[in-house]
Amino acid sequence: MKEIWAFNDTLQNIPGVDRVVSRSMGVVEGKGERLRLVKGDSLVGSDASSAVLELEVKSAEDEETAIKAVEMGFRKILVKTSDWKVIPWENLVAKLKGRTMIIAEVSTIEEAKLALRALELGVDGVALNMPPSEASKAAESLRPIEAVLKLREAVVEKVSEAGMGLRACIDTCDVMSPGEGMLIGSFSSLFTLVEAEVLESGFTKPRPFRVNAGAISQYIMGINGATPYLSDLRSGDSVLAVSKSGEARPLTICRMKVEKRPLRMVEVRLNENSGKVFLQDAETIRIVTPDGSISVRDLKPGDRVIAYAPKKVGRHFGTPVEGELMLEF
Repeated sequence: MKEIWAFNDTLQNIPGVDRVVSRSMGVVEGKGERLRLVKGDSLVGSDASSAVLELEVKSAEDEETAIKAVEMGFRKILVKTSDWKVIPWENLVAKLKGRTMIIAEVSTIEEAKLALRALELGVDGVALNMPPSEASKAAESLRPIEAVLKLREAVVEKVSEAGMGLRACIDTCDVMSPGEGMLIGSFSSLFTLVEAEVLESGFTKPRPFRVNAGAISQYIMGINGATPYLSDLRSGDSVLAVSKSGEARPLTICRMKVEKRPLRMVEVRLNENSGKVFLQDAETIRIVTPDGSISVRDLKPGDRVIAYAPKKVGRHFGTPVEGELMLEF
C-alpha cells in the first residue's frame, strides 16, 4: 500500500496521514516509530536504519547520491524536486523500486497523482506540503489509489463465439462505480477493461461488487505489476479495481465463483500490440469504452474500447521477469 505523509513542524497528528514530517525538528513520526530526517550532504556517520534521507534532486548526480544512500542502508528517501519533476521521479523508480521506499514531496493532488503514475509503478508514497487541514482532505482522496495507469483506446478487430468454458466471477468486499472494473487479458501484453456489473436491466439487478472476468486461464492486472491467472485467485487475495481514468485501487476478494458458460472472444489492437479477451457470452458482460461501456454481445469490429499495454517483459507464474522474451499468440 502507498503511504501518505504530510508536513507539520509541530508533529501534531493529521487525520488520514501515515507519517508527519517536521523539518524544524528533523523528525519523521508515524506508524509507531520516530525516524531522524537526514540531509543528503550528511550521509556519513548517519544510522541509516533509523533515518529518512531528505534529498533534493536537481541533477543526475543527486540520483547517484540516492543510490549510494540505499547501498548504505537507507530504506526511506524523501525526494524534493524543482521545475523538473516527472523525469527525476521516473529515474528513481527505475533504479530503486523495491530497494527503498521513495516518497515524493508534492504540493497539490495533481502532483501527487503524477508521482503515483511514474513509470506506471509509481513512487511508494507522497509527502503533502500543504496546510494540515488541506493535507487531511487530500489524503482522503488519495488513500484508495494504488497506482495511476496510462490507459488508451484500442480498436476491436474481431468478435466471435469461443465455445463453452470455465469462467470466473470475482466478488469483492467493496463496490465499484460505472466505468470501473478490472483489466483482463489472455495475453500479458494487452489488457481490456471489463466493467463491474454496475448496471441494472429489466432481467437482472446490479452486482457492483462483481467483475465477470471470463476464462479462468486469463491474466488479471494485479498489484505491483503482477499478473496472476484468474484460476490462482482466492478469497482474501487483493486485486486492482481500475477506473476509466486509470486510477487503480486494491480490493479484497470475498469469493471466487467458477462455472461453465458459453464464451465470446474479443480481439483488440493498440498500436503494435494485439490481444484477446475471452468473456462470458451474455448481455450483462460489458467492456468500458471512451463514452461509457458496451455489452460484449453488441461489440463489433471498429468499436473502440479502453485497454492497457504494460511494458513487455517475460512472465513466470504471473511475475514480471525483466530481460526475458515471451511470445504470445
